[in-house]
Amino acid sequence: MDFDRSKHNVIKYLPTNNDENIWSMSISGIGFQSIDSKDSYPLKGHPIGYTFNPERGRIIDEFALVYIIKGEGTFSSITCPEKRLSKGDAFFIFPGQWHSYQPKPNIGWDEYYVTFHGDYFEYLLNKIVNNANPIFHIGINDQIVKHFGEMLDCARAQRTGFQAVLAGIVMHTIGLIYSISKNQDSGSASMQKIQEACVLMRENIYDKFTPEDVAESINMSYSNFRKSFKQYTGIAPHQYMLQLKLSKIKDLLSSTDMSIQDIAMKLNFESADYFSYFFRSKTGINPLSYRKEIEKQREKAQKNLH
Repeated sequence: MDFDRSKHNVIKYLPTNNDENIWSMSISGIGFQSIDSKDSYPLKGHPIGYTFNPERGRIIDEFALVYIIKGEGTFSSITCPEKRLSKGDAFFIFPGQWHSYQPKPNIGWDEYYVTFHGDYFEYLLNKIVNNANPIFHIGINDQIVKHFGEMLDCARAQRTGFQAVLAGIVMHTIGLIYSISKNQDSGSASMQKIQEACVLMRENIYDKFTPEDVAESINMSYSNFRKSFKQYTGIAPHQYMLQLKLSKIKDLLSSTDMSIQDIAMKLNFESADYFSYFFRSKTGINPLSYRKEIEKQREKAQKNLH
C-alpha cells in the first residue's frame, strides 16, 4: 500500500537573529519533500539560491544535510563522482562546492533536509565527513526522523531562542548519524522493517492509518509484524501509535491556539468528547487544563527572565 505524503510537504526558510552571534551556529532552512515519480525536482517554493537545475547543479554558501527515507536517486559533487542514493542514505553538502542530486525520474524519493552554517559545524564536519564520499549509509532510523520533525515544529513556531534549539537538534542529529555509521548499527533486515514502520506511523499521524496498513506497507503479514514490533519496541503497534498521538496532542495544545474540536478532527478522533476522554485517561488531566497549566508555566518563565 502506497500513501501520498505530498500533502505534508514543508519548505521553511528562516531569519537569523542575535543567537547566531552567541552560539556561532545558525539554521537557515528545514523541510520535507515527497517527490513522486512524475514530479519535477526540486519542488517550487524555494527562494533564489536554493532552487536549481539538477543537470547544471549549484553552489551554496552553507552546509546542508539531506536524508532520504524512500526511493532512489543520485548525488555528485566537485570532489565526489556520481553515486547512487537509496532509502536510508544521508549526505552532507559543503559550502562553496559544486554539487547536484536528484531522485530517479521513474521512482522519486522522500527527503528531509536542513541547511546551516557556523564555526562549530565547520570544525565538526571537516573532521567527520569525507569530501570524496559524503554519503552515510545509516538505514531508516526513527530517531533521526523524529529530530527532523522536532526541527520542523520549532521552525513553524519560531519562539524566542528557536535558533539555539534548532542548532542543538542539528548537532544531535549529526552525532547520531556519525555513531550509527561508526558502529555499523543500522540493524538487521527485520529491525530495519520495524524502523521503517515507526517512521510510517510518525509521518501518517494525521491520517486514518492502521497497524494493518503499516504491515502491508512494509510487506509483512500483520501477525509477524505485530510480534516483531513488540519484540523490538516493547509495546504493540497500536499502543505505539497512541503514544505518538498523545505526544502530538500535547504539542498542539502547548504550541498552537487550535480548539479542542479542531485538534480532535485533525487527529481523526471520532468526537471531541472521546478525544478529551482519551487525553484525560492518559494524563489524568483534561486538555483545557493541560493548556492552561502550560500557559502558566510559560508566563512564570517569562517573568523570571525580567
